[in-house]
Amino acid sequence: MEKERLLKHYERVLSEEEIERAKRDDHARRKPRPCGFTVHVAKGCRANCLYCYVSSEPKRNELSPKALVYALLLNPRFEVGKSFVAIGAICEPLDYPDYTAELVEELIKLGNPIQISTKEVKYDLVGILKRVDCLISMCIPFDEICKKFEPNRPPPSERLEFCKEVGGCVFLRPILPNIDLKTYKKGLELISEYTDRVILGNLRLTSVVKRKLGIDKLPKKYYEKKRVLEEHAKDLGLIVYRSACCSNAYKHKVVCWNRCWEKGFCSRCPNRCWLKWARPDSNRGPSPRQGDVITPRPRALDMSKHV
Repeated sequence: MEKERLLKHYERVLSEEEIERAKRDDHARRKPRPCGFTVHVAKGCRANCLYCYVSSEPKRNELSPKALVYALLLNPRFEVGKSFVAIGAICEPLDYPDYTAELVEELIKLGNPIQISTKEVKYDLVGILKRVDCLISMCIPFDEICKKFEPNRPPPSERLEFCKEVGGCVFLRPILPNIDLKTYKKGLELISEYTDRVILGNLRLTSVVKRKLGIDKLPKKYYEKKRVLEEHAKDLGLIVYRSACCSNAYKHKVVCWNRCWEKGFCSRCPNRCWLKWARPDSNRGPSPRQGDVITPRPRALDMSKHV
């Protein structure tokens, strides 16, 4: 099997100490998330974005990039060439550009759909970022507004230029209740000048985030606001995703491994996963035994409206 071959390869190039540390690492046993297997370059971030639930001091992963990939291969739920990989969940991966570049190079060899989310601008990494689904994250694309919420990252104007360079997707995350609908609509109009793809992300309202943003709960019309923005984005010609996994599937021309079309998360993007799923030669993502993705299961969509 391909997985066994890869494991033997890494066991030849890694030291015994690296192998043992990789076996103890949580990547070797973690369950996947809806976006795929989250691979952590580091844990923690010092950017102190006001809406972010990550507030601990960053600590880079102690494993080498090769050892981290080996740990992932040890995970019985991980399928070579199928499982989605997502980098950037609880850190800023481009704060560690050399490590991240080497890690992505190793992961690409596996043939899995890879996604990386970043707020940073690193033009020396353009070549490798073009080979994966690169999400350029921001809460709003206007510099003056954004710096109130993301004071320690490059201004969105620079990130949008970088997004265009890498052929990325804007991850408009989170949609904030502190910013009005009209401003967000203008923001989508600006985004459409740099990319044809956008994800509309939710606000994760933890106790820390509530304190930093000065709000107790999401407004009653929060999700209605997102629906209006989705329709406005589509009117602008943008491809809209409700989930990050859908962007990864579209970029790599495979079926969304979270099968969002069955769960009410599908935005009817041109990838048309439900049609690819019906073809026997499609990349269907993880097998039922290994696909224990942690996600709710809302009602399925009426697919007759999607064709």
